[in-house]
Amino acid sequence: MTGFNTIVITAANAAQACGYEAQTRNRTDVKVVPDPGDRRVGSLGATVNLLRKLKLSGRVLVCHSGGDARRTPGYAAMGKAFVPMPDGRSMFEHIAAAMARLPLPADGGVVVVSGDVLPEFDYESVDFSRPGVTGVAYPDGPEEARRHGVYIVGKGRAPKRGAVRVADFKQKPQVTGGRHLIDTGVMFIDWQTAQKMKELPVEGDIYDEFPKMLLAGFAPFSVNVVDESCRFFHIGSTREILEKLGDGKTYVDAVHCQLSLAGENVVTNVPPGRFKRLALKKGECFTCIPHGRRGWYDLRYRIDDNFKTDGLWERHGMAELMRNVDYGRLMKLRSPRRTRVTAPVRIDFAGGWSDTPPICIAEGGTVLNAAVTLDGEMPIEVTVSERKDRYVRIVSKDLGKRRLVKSAAELADHSDPHDWCALVKSALAVTGFRFGSVGLDIVISANLPKGSGMGTSSILGAATIAALLGRTDADEIGELTLRLEQEMRTGGGWQDQFGGVVGGVKLLRSGKGDPQHVSVSKIAVPASAAKELKERSLLYFTGQKRMARNILRKVLAFYADNPHGFATIIVDSLKRDAEAGAKALEAGDIDRFAEAVNGYWRDKKLLDPGSTNERVEEVIDLIRPYSSAVTLTGAGGGGFMFIIAKSAKDAATIRRKLSRFSATTRSRFYDFEITDAGLRLTREMA
Repeated sequence: MTGFNTIVITAANAAQACGYEAQTRNRTDVKVVPDPGDRRVGSLGATVNLLRKLKLSGRVLVCHSGGDARRTPGYAAMGKAFVPMPDGRSMFEHIAAAMARLPLPADGGVVVVSGDVLPEFDYESVDFSRPGVTGVAYPDGPEEARRHGVYIVGKGRAPKRGAVRVADFKQKPQVTGGRHLIDTGVMFIDWQTAQKMKELPVEGDIYDEFPKMLLAGFAPFSVNVVDESCRFFHIGSTREILEKLGDGKTYVDAVHCQLSLAGENVVTNVPPGRFKRLALKKGECFTCIPHGRRGWYDLRYRIDDNFKTDGLWERHGMAELMRNVDYGRLMKLRSPRRTRVTAPVRIDFAGGWSDTPPICIAEGGTVLNAAVTLDGEMPIEVTVSERKDRYVRIVSKDLGKRRLVKSAAELADHSDPHDWCALVKSALAVTGFRFGSVGLDIVISANLPKGSGMGTSSILGAATIAALLGRTDADEIGELTLRLEQEMRTGGGWQDQFGGVVGGVKLLRSGKGDPQHVSVSKIAVPASAAKELKERSLLYFTGQKRMARNILRKVLAFYADNPHGFATIIVDSLKRDAEAGAKALEAGDIDRFAEAVNGYWRDKKLLDPGSTNERVEEVIDLIRPYSSAVTLTGAGGGGFMFIIAKSAKDAATIRRKLSRFSATTRSRFYDFEITDAGLRLTREMA
């Protein structure tokens, strides 16, 4: 469900339209319309052309994608709108999903966007109720204004939110100061104006000529101002592919040969059998373009070649190649055989338990946590691939177990949390999988001790759901993971899955009520404070397993009894410590952050004394002279211990003392890093 009755993708010519149709063949709501005369007519001309050609009504999205993608030659045959994003979906799919969240009038209208830019803002806050045409803008400084279109409103300050009449519109004005309303590229056209546009010439740019027509009286012209936190995701060059989609050193997509890469290499669309081994020097890039019935054109180029102004487009005969691309072979080359999802685990710094129903439903929840890697790796991994038969095979790499499910009844039996297959079975249930529809191989792995308190079960469930769905929307995955835990009858809150799905340090909040809606606020920690926190922080596995479900029952029973209102007071304290910890990190005050962590540990023990035990307290007593804060991650009772030392020197002392003292034979330190990378989805060939 896209939210639109029709999505129109414009193309420069019939050949490009053929390619776009091949890449949207599974979307019945998408229509591809080439520019008339087999030549580019501009985004305004393309809009007029499709309005004349198609019988449209309701909610319509127009995604202009008629460019040559010259500065990204590795994806020129596919088009920039179809560059695969980190979760495996194309830029176009992300744009369509984002724009579907815009609140349009009851009779709908036409939303116009560019196919190579994903603007990210509070989509639900937009007001498109005014007649005529309404753009979307956000306030920013002169540097951004000089690079984009700028809306100018009447006298007085522009509103922080809401729609206002446009007085003027400038493209890349040479301003030197002040705040300006920057065009996001999103434009809404009501149906009355869309009908009138059919009489316009089939030419011109919708972000240049059209605003001039509107200002001259063609139709009412407004702009909706959104929050200044608006961001753009745009892939404008090969180097941006490397930096935004790759790891900064290499980027490899749909390649079927061995590679020897020296760095700064982008390699795309290499078919099986064409090369046994491909070696590229530093800065070299490579792609293969299928053309004609059997031909392949091997394109070797440099990372900073742009093909737009340096003559390389013409030298390689790219225009002719693009008109003869064999999209059948290209799509076969890119057919995914396996979906792979990786995810970090999480450390909860403060606020845990406030996210757990029914507490969060009655009180609202606030949690401060961070996504982390362990020993330099993403601990969670799930792969899903199709089988030739109709069975479901479940494999746990870390447990060394496998099971072949041969009936719908066996798959539906998923309420026993002690059954190692229960999590995968529950994930299949909440994603709507029908046994017998297709066979699946599902491989799960959690590379850390069981009962760790790092949100492992929930994050593994979230990763499994994402791999089955083939998408990574945090809100959707979070909601389905809660349902998964209900299916398994383990209970639990929402902070674990959001802790792993969304990277970095973040403050998670929900209001009262059911269902819960979780907002995510990323916490920017100053570089010096991040360095200090890293030097002073330790992660120690106590060696003791525990099942969070047992502690959960006690905590929820205590909350239900709420003696003298004490449980409610503790929940309020949990939430305040989360807020205080976030503010301390933003201010770069690690000692004040440690106070919030200590408050969290105190309140967890007040909710349930079983959060700690004799062995844990023995460890805490041993390191007390050297530590500013100590807490057990998750529900407590065992698992991992997060420690903030008084200094980097004290951190070394703690490491030395606990390495000599072993609570159990399984106790040890884990190296950890806070990672900005959350849940990641990639599609691979089997």
